[in-house]
Amino acid sequence: MDADDHKVEAVLKEDRRFIVPLYQRKYQWAEHRLLPFWEDVQAKAAEVLSGESRFEHYMGALILAPIDIGSQISKTPVVQVVDGQQRLTTFQLFLVALREVARRHGLADFIDHVNGYLFNNTKSKDTDPLTRYKLTPTPSDRELFHDLMELDHQAVTARYRHLFWGAGVPKNTPFPAFRAYVLFDRWIEEFVKTGPSDEAPPEDPLDEHAVEGGSSEDLAGERLEALLNAVLERLKLVVISLGENDDAQVIFETLNSKGEPLLAMDLVRNNIFHRAEKEGAKVEDLYRKLWDPLDDAWWREPAPNARPTRPRIDHFLAHALAAETGAKISMRELYAEYRSFALPKGKPRYPKVEDELRLLAHYAPLYETLEGRRQGDGDLAWFGRKMAAWQVTTVYPVAMQLGRDGVDRHARSTICRLLYSYLVRRALCDLTTKNLNNVFAGLASHFVENGVSVASFTAFFDGRDGDSSRFPDDEELRQGILTSDAYAIAPKSRLVDVLWELEVASRSTMAETAERPADLWIEHVMPQTWTAEWPFGDGVVHDGPYGTSTQAIARRAAIGTLGNLTLVTSGLNISAGNKSFSEKRAKFDVHTGLFLNKWFGKRMDWRETDISDRGEHLFELARTIWPPLTSA
Repeated sequence: MDADDHKVEAVLKEDRRFIVPLYQRKYQWAEHRLLPFWEDVQAKAAEVLSGESRFEHYMGALILAPIDIGSQISKTPVVQVVDGQQRLTTFQLFLVALREVARRHGLADFIDHVNGYLFNNTKSKDTDPLTRYKLTPTPSDRELFHDLMELDHQAVTARYRHLFWGAGVPKNTPFPAFRAYVLFDRWIEEFVKTGPSDEAPPEDPLDEHAVEGGSSEDLAGERLEALLNAVLERLKLVVISLGENDDAQVIFETLNSKGEPLLAMDLVRNNIFHRAEKEGAKVEDLYRKLWDPLDDAWWREPAPNARPTRPRIDHFLAHALAAETGAKISMRELYAEYRSFALPKGKPRYPKVEDELRLLAHYAPLYETLEGRRQGDGDLAWFGRKMAAWQVTTVYPVAMQLGRDGVDRHARSTICRLLYSYLVRRALCDLTTKNLNNVFAGLASHFVENGVSVASFTAFFDGRDGDSSRFPDDEELRQGILTSDAYAIAPKSRLVDVLWELEVASRSTMAETAERPADLWIEHVMPQTWTAEWPFGDGVVHDGPYGTSTQAIARRAAIGTLGNLTLVTSGLNISAGNKSFSEKRAKFDVHTGLFLNKWFGKRMDWRETDISDRGEHLFELARTIWPPLTSA
């Protein structure tokens, strides 16, 4: 038996036929396996595009058993896939989808390149026509798999139209390989059009909504090349090649035992205490005092709102390293990142291992505060609750820097509120969220270099006027509130948070303090599908919500703006529906005590000018709730 690690490129480049044994299961990977695979590939491609790829990522093991070792002269070598066939098939399906997207963009050379990893150059004594294919799946998948290899997207979807339900392939399809191909095709096309994303794909992206946007063919080629490079050059497999006398079944059972997989932090712990033993430290004492709190079950639960899906302990380590160094930390190579931190160029960063442990012990309560597990610092606890509502954790390294003992409390409070303001203002101005990880990573690095202070914070954002990173000023916020589709803000918990803050700011100083109800819904005061009970006024003929008149077009633009939105309970939302304004106003008077809704009691009609008036009012509140950078 021989075991070694190889890049995927090395595994698929040589002419070799991989045969999946009859006794193996048909292809079964679904979203819970495909999404992490795609997240790994997309993350690596993003690193390739930015020129920041430092570590290769291991994708598991591949166990191969050669067949007819003595009779392969002038024949393509044949190996049996004892284990890893699901993983190997996924690589092939991904490459087929990558080739298809390249075909749509007219990249002939790229297609030829990809084909080299899908097909063999057959030899003179090859007699089986299936030798042409790198992979021969189980018989139940074989026809479909080879059709994917040979046909373009239009032809293959036409042939397998019976597997579709509407515009998508359902999760319970009898051919998961086909669904995987369609998923990859959609995800790759979106990546080509919009670039790397911090967001994971939706739970089921196979719906009727096409991905909008576009890019030049040069940019498409660059992004496809990045994805191909990520798969072939940045991902690795541990390839175990069995000899004639090796028992394949014993090895298979050993590698597929029921044990819990090791976390990156498990590897870090072992590394730390191994070095502690070598330096003669009292390992048990160190463990009990500085590590034992991190062994609580809470740390092994999946971190909410964080991507990729990993236990809290792994995300904590990544945030702590980023806070300490200001560097971008790869979650997928977390153990390698920690070794690089603790032993730069092979030499210990700290005089004693205990110092490393004390560093982790310092950051742990800050992370727990942000996650709501402990009260901790009031500003950080508040900030953590806000980031939970906004489902943003990429800012945690900056927040953990703010939690350091030497940071001025006023600076901590001010920067926390400015960070919240930054997120809200950008959302209300319809500015992209895709670059937030880079912005916050840059801010963490800036704090490492220049210290944590309000002046340092403002200096970081001064001069950043691009759409991907700027801090909107008051006039841009005003225009965003008056004209942007606030209802499009996703997830909706963000918009509920915005409206609730406006509710709190609307209260008089003599009003009772009330906690936010749990069942608040967002209500369009003027409904999205309005009826004749919502006239345009001035005798203009009503042509409905899908009309083409100037008034209908202007109304559609106004309906989603913040001035037309409010908060109500779920029951009131259902009851109000598309009723006339007078009926809605009466329901608001009786069934809601929110100050945000008192505005409507003063109005006899609700038209576009009224929406604009309320938008101006909400802007005056918003500019104080979410201050501009210049207020710092």
